[in-house]
Amino acid sequence: MRKAMLLVLLLLVGSVGLAQRAVSFRLSLPQAGPGLGLGLEAPLEQNLAFRGFVDLYPGGPSFLAAGELLFKPDLGQVDRNLRGIRPYFGGGLGARFAAATDLGLHLSLGVEVLLDARTGLFLDGEYLYPFGGGRFGRVVIGANLR
Repeated sequence: MRKAMLLVLLLLVGSVGLAQRAVSFRLSLPQAGPGLGLGLEAPLEQNLAFRGFVDLYPGGPSFLAAGELLFKPDLGQVDRNLRGIRPYFGGGLGARFAAATDLGLHLSLGVEVLLDARTGLFLDGEYLYPFGGGRFGRVVIGANLR
């Protein structure tokens, strides 16, 4: 368990250096029960971003940590009336720490709506596909503060 906590701590500390742009507050709704999370997001290019997060599930108790690369274009590039709507998809690696640790591929598909230049609300569908088999899916709602 100490190694798992060290891994999460390293993920967060490493992400802080990259993510000076947005902090995410997350509420995830899996089938097993709700979870709360905190994430960091950093833009890499105009339509590309890195996101790292940790979600805690108190009902388990367990938590999920992941880092992913997201393609996140602003629809305002196509039509000015759609400015601030940012659909995204992407993936990376994730790990779920519970009674047994599952490491696997993490995929995300969602949309973020910018309320102003510093605040955005998002709705996200996420899946963790552990390398050992199985699937852990959830819906995430939250806010990004830049």
